[in-house]
Amino acid sequence: MTSTVRRAYADLSGGQMHYRSAGATSAPVVVLLHQSPSHSVMYETLMTALADRFYLLAPDTPGFGNSDPLSDSDADIPAFANAMAEFLGVMGIDRCHLFGHHTGAAIAAELAATRADLVRSLAMSGPTLLTEAQKLALPDQARYLPPVADGSHLLSIWQRIRAKDEGAPLSLVQREVVSALDCGEAYGASYLAVTRHDFEGCLAAIRCPALVFAGDCDPLYDAVAPTLARLAKGEGAELSGGERTYVCERQSEQVASLLGKFFSPGES
Repeated sequence: MTSTVRRAYADLSGGQMHYRSAGATSAPVVVLLHQSPSHSVMYETLMTALADRFYLLAPDTPGFGNSDPLSDSDADIPAFANAMAEFLGVMGIDRCHLFGHHTGAAIAAELAATRADLVRSLAMSGPTLLTEAQKLALPDQARYLPPVADGSHLLSIWQRIRAKDEGAPLSLVQREVVSALDCGEAYGASYLAVTRHDFEGCLAAIRCPALVFAGDCDPLYDAVAPTLARLAKGEGAELSGGERTYVCERQSEQVASLLGKFFSPGES
C-alpha cells in the first residue's frame, strides 16, 4: 500500500512550524532536514519509501516552505537547531534518528553536537565542511534578487537554480524556483549562516553513530572524507548516478536503502 504523506503545523514559541509526516507513530522516529531554498516537499518520495519501517517527520526550516521565519537576529544555524529541538519537544519526541541534506546537514550536525540527548544516530548528505573558497562564493549564489517591473529577476532566479543541475527535470527546477521566490531573503541568509557555522567544531563533539555521503557529482562531495576523519563514530557510503544537489529526489531508492540500513529498527 502506498503511504500517505500528511501535512500539519506545530505551534512553537516563535510561530508555526509546518511539517510533513508518514508512517506509524509507534515506529522508530526519523527526522529529515532539507536543503535551501527547498522545504519538506523534497522528501516526499523518500518518506514514502521508508514509511513501512519508520515514523518520519520532515519540518520546514523556519522561513522556508510554510514555516514562520525566525527574527533577523536569530537566523543562524544554532537558532535553526534550537527551533528543531523545540519542534521535537512539541511533537513528544524524546529521541530520534536524524538526517540532513546540505543546509539540513549543518542543522543536523549542530543538533547532534549540542543536544546529544535527542539524537540516536545521524546521517548527512553533502556535509557542509566548506573550503575557504566555498565560504566566499556561497552567499552570492543565493543573493536576494528583488522584484523588478519587467520581471527579469524571474529569469535570473530560474537560471541560478537550473545551474545547480542542468540535467534535473524542469518540474524540479520550477519547484525550487517557486521555493526560492517564496522564502525571499531567507535563502541568502541561510547560506550565509552555513558559511559562518562552526561545522568542524560540531563534528568533534558528535558522539553518536554517523553516516556521511554525497552524490558523486555533488559540489560538497569532497567534504565527505574530511568530515569522516573528524567524527568519532563515522562511516561513509558511495552513491552512483552522477547526482549533484537533488540526490534525495533523483536517487531516492539508493538513499532510502542507505538510511534504512543505517537507522536500524532494532533499538535499545
